[in-house]
Amino acid sequence: MYRLLWRVVHGGRAILQDAADDDVMTVSRLAKAVDRASHKMKAFVRFRELHTPDGVRYVARFLPEHDVLMRTAPFFAERFASMAWTIATPDGIAHWDRSALSFVEVDPSLAIPEDDAAEALWLTYYESIFNPARLNVPMMRKEMPVAYWRNLPEAARIPALVAEAMPRAGRMIEHTVACGNIAGTAHVPEPPSSLHGCRRCSLWQRATQPVPGTGPVDASMMIVGEQPGDEEDLAGKPFVGPAGRLLRRAYEQAGIDPDAIYVTNAVKHFSFEPRGKRRIHKTPAQREIEACRVWLDDEITQVRPRIIVALGASALHALMQKRLPVGTSRHAALTHRSGARVIATYHPSAVLRAPDEEAKAATFASLVEDLCSARDWASVTADTTWRSMPERR
Repeated sequence: MYRLLWRVVHGGRAILQDAADDDVMTVSRLAKAVDRASHKMKAFVRFRELHTPDGVRYVARFLPEHDVLMRTAPFFAERFASMAWTIATPDGIAHWDRSALSFVEVDPSLAIPEDDAAEALWLTYYESIFNPARLNVPMMRKEMPVAYWRNLPEAARIPALVAEAMPRAGRMIEHTVACGNIAGTAHVPEPPSSLHGCRRCSLWQRATQPVPGTGPVDASMMIVGEQPGDEEDLAGKPFVGPAGRLLRRAYEQAGIDPDAIYVTNAVKHFSFEPRGKRRIHKTPAQREIEACRVWLDDEITQVRPRIIVALGASALHALMQKRLPVGTSRHAALTHRSGARVIATYHPSAVLRAPDEEAKAATFASLVEDLCSARDWASVTADTTWRSMPERR
């Protein structure tokens, strides 16, 4: 923190806009950890009724991963404004008296009930909404870590619900009314004349706009990413967000002129999940990649690149029409059906998501290495490698 502050004071606030900077990435990762702790507190605090001489008070015990009590308590004051409540954590205690929020030191003598009369109703509701057909135990443990179970009344029922999930799911299937196979009669709409009118999948409904590729139409190299991100969706241009800034840094190290390449994505609309006021990236589904292939094929036909760089698994899937792991495909001899050579590499976002600095450096070095290979291949005169693609449906 001190090093980053010193650099900002002496170098300007522009440093904070460089998402690929090591200090910025470290501080961003720490900030996200605190955000997650605050989010978990909002999700997993459970109040229990306590009768006191001053009336009913609702009390909860919570063990956050970070000291987020003062940060998160205002959420509960707004959400439960008509209740008098107390939240006790190892870092302090928050009190709300229906008008003011206060914080006091840890009090070991604070009375916290082990249960209350309303919990039986809550458990009945929880069991009724538990869907055995959608059970994913690893994901459940990730989103609701076992460390929080101690203060969750429903946690006592989870092992039994998990054990009963498969038999319950089987009974659900037995009582399902079979439908006819409609796959053969499903109507696949013809591609519209303009990308802005595309309705081939449902992503257009929530995205701000489609994001077409950009670059010279006679580029010898084409870069294909996965899909637009939040900033790309708003700007209408590919690779203008954090991943794009890191990609430009990789271009520089690989000796590639960014103005000489064509840049696009396998999917043209932003796929995301809303989380509060934020839109969180969601990997596009196979049907969305398939629906958008006509636009990628049109771009390849128009540009006729000699080399295509696939950034990540989704782009590689769209180009090769089958799932291939990026790691083992990096040095494989891959050819697109147009005749262009395909080089598989990591998406810049994989660098940003790497767990530590060593992994970030290694992934970034692999990305630069693959771009160098693409640069060398693109410089070779290979007009004879191009062949027209079969006419798309």
